[in-house]
Amino acid sequence: MNNLLKKILAPKRLEYLTTNSEWVIVEMSWGVARFADCPEQLRLGEDVCMAFPEFIGLEETFKKILLSQINQFELKGISRTITQEHTIYFDIYVLKNTDNSRCEPELLIVFEDTTEWILKEQKITQVAKEYGLALSALEKTKIYLDKIINSMTNILIVTDDKGMIKIINQATSVLLKYSKAELIQQSILTIFKDNQLKNYHQVNQFLLSSDLLKPVEVICQTKIGTNFPVSFSCAALNFDPNDPQEFVWMGQDMTEQKRVEFQLYQQAERDRILKTITQHIHQSLSLQKTLETTVNEVLTFLKADRVLIYRFYSLEEGKVIAESLANSCISSIDSIVFSPDFNSLLLSYFKAGKIHAIDDIYKISNYKYLDYLVQLKVKSSLIVPIIIYDSSISPQSNTSNQLWGLLIAHQCQQPRHWEVWEINLLEELALQIAIALQQAELYQQLQIVNQELEQLAIEDGLTKLANRRQFDRVLEHEWNRCRREGIPLSLFLLDIDYFKQYNDHYGHLAGDFCLQQVAQVLRNVIQRNTDLVARYGGEEFAIILPNTDINGCIHLAQKVRKAVEDLEIPHLKSTVSKYITISIGVAGLIPVAGLTSEMLIFQADQALYKAKESGRNCVFIATH
Repeated sequence: MNNLLKKILAPKRLEYLTTNSEWVIVEMSWGVARFADCPEQLRLGEDVCMAFPEFIGLEETFKKILLSQINQFELKGISRTITQEHTIYFDIYVLKNTDNSRCEPELLIVFEDTTEWILKEQKITQVAKEYGLALSALEKTKIYLDKIINSMTNILIVTDDKGMIKIINQATSVLLKYSKAELIQQSILTIFKDNQLKNYHQVNQFLLSSDLLKPVEVICQTKIGTNFPVSFSCAALNFDPNDPQEFVWMGQDMTEQKRVEFQLYQQAERDRILKTITQHIHQSLSLQKTLETTVNEVLTFLKADRVLIYRFYSLEEGKVIAESLANSCISSIDSIVFSPDFNSLLLSYFKAGKIHAIDDIYKISNYKYLDYLVQLKVKSSLIVPIIIYDSSISPQSNTSNQLWGLLIAHQCQQPRHWEVWEINLLEELALQIAIALQQAELYQQLQIVNQELEQLAIEDGLTKLANRRQFDRVLEHEWNRCRREGIPLSLFLLDIDYFKQYNDHYGHLAGDFCLQQVAQVLRNVIQRNTDLVARYGGEEFAIILPNTDINGCIHLAQKVRKAVEDLEIPHLKSTVSKYITISIGVAGLIPVAGLTSEMLIFQADQALYKAKESGRNCVFIATH
């Protein structure tokens, strides 16, 4: 009895959370807190190790999962004492999140509640110990077991080591529509429609393998030919080592669970699509990207052959502006220019805002409309008007509402019945598209204003180079990046020689023009996108050069100095040249722990001071 009752499995209880590459929680299910050591620390944006100390020290393992060097990592048999009388047991599975719409890689951490299994196992073990001796000695053992077996609602089958059926319970007979006599001495494979054990040449290979401990989900076929999913677990019965080995198969009918799971999946997918489109509307300034996301998401969710958005430009003119196809066998209509007659027909057909769910196009009474659909090789279509409502009037009034376009789903292979929830989804998406359309112009204007403001915030007004604020931000960013990558970072600080005397002699307007000319030379010489030229202050400029070694710095610094001198801007008050010249201080470091970007600035500033002491119009390299 002990080994038999051990195999009664309860449905699995799963929760999950996802983290980014810094182990910060990005998303989690509502029930995951019950597994946390510190539930109050379990929040979005927090380090997952704060709530689950088991993960401390596993960072390298997690990185290998993100890099696909290993598939997954498991922590088994974890327990939490909730109260003195209540303990929860669970297992943890860590793997890479492959279903991720975000740009950076994520970890998926799944928590399986094994409390019920552990408690049942403990209870069954206790019961087995209490009754083991008695059951081995008493004749009523078989009667007792038969009552237990036949009271179970799950499938229970006992086979020999070849997989031949020896015992079944009443639930097995009821669910599979076989009598006891019809299954006894038959192979267990008789009830399997799709043989999940096909990798094993014989059933006994499976019974002797380590896979015996893992639940196996199969499709069972009844005697009358109906199918239903069953989750089987199997274990050996070791009552007497001298007797032939037997195995017990416990099967749970998964039909209802699969139905609920599918409904939850559909609801989650509907919510996800609406959330995705809504986020695009609020986050993306590109209406076209929002429309393309919409048709792609709808195509995948509805499993349609074609999803498109058709826009009306006038009574005679319209065009497909976004389209998604299921496969290459379906022809694209994106490039088709619809005739003015068809455009007018569509406009009049959907002007009232009515949704058309057409299961079979040959049931359409408008033969002209039917003829166009036949030409497009459509068998079934779901069409939802996209209406731009005037917010100043009631939505029920059609006087000032504009039919902007159509959201269309096509089935091209065969007719299709459109479900109510599918129609409701497209109706909601059409409303979201209308919102996006109403906001698109405002977003575009806002983008222009923001770009202008951003440019003003980071640009020096006189020279149009990066200003000091932008210099500080970029230097800190490049310092951190070079530290991560272990590459050098170099900095030039350069100063126009005797610029105060130039200003005093030629005037401030000439001084400003001189600064602009020098700035243009620096822009011309410094060509890499990764480099930054900034006005550091007054007549002083700075150049940030990531991943540039000392030899490259020397060559580039001399090139900059020579280019400024070649401008031949007259400077009668200079004691080093009759033209404008510059002095340059060069410093370079490989950022490591213990160093800061301020040290790089200090070294470059000291080198510039040395260049001036050395007679100006020269380059001085800082020494470490």
